[in-house]
Amino acid sequence: MNFKQIDIRKVDSTGNFKLNHDYVLSYDHFDGWSERSLGVGIYIDLIFECKVDIDFRTWNRDSTRYEKQFGCEVPLEIKNIISELMNLDPLTLKYYYADMSMDDMSTQHFVINHGGVSHNVGIGILLKKPQPENPSEKLFFDLIELFKKWREKIYQECLKEIK
Repeated sequence: MNFKQIDIRKVDSTGNFKLNHDYVLSYDHFDGWSERSLGVGIYIDLIFECKVDIDFRTWNRDSTRYEKQFGCEVPLEIKNIISELMNLDPLTLKYYYADMSMDDMSTQHFVINHGGVSHNVGIGILLKKPQPENPSEKLFFDLIELFKKWREKIYQECLKEIK
């Protein structure tokens, strides 16, 4: 499977991502300058078909990059939370959640299409579990945890391919 991220989302005039109207959510993660330098992009469309773009450094005989694009099934728990978020009115999320931020550390970025608006939400370094201030945040914080587990599962499955 080959796809271009620019066909799924583009940067608008404000510097935020604008998600294609056929997609409900995009998720990007970068480990920072860690040993594996993991980068994962997950893109979910209106009918919950999913595209994944993953790359990371392998430490076999040389330091090469593993890169792959593929489609996969969205876990049921994630589908359910996304559906609940889509049914909220209004969707109330902050632009950025972090206890601290450093340029070379792990980052996550969500774009959620809701009510014709692409909501951009960044996640920096969270030293403690954030406390939700509204129903949107409660669902979103649960979604963050599920995406962390899912991206690690995807990474582990890709590692099996190269061993």
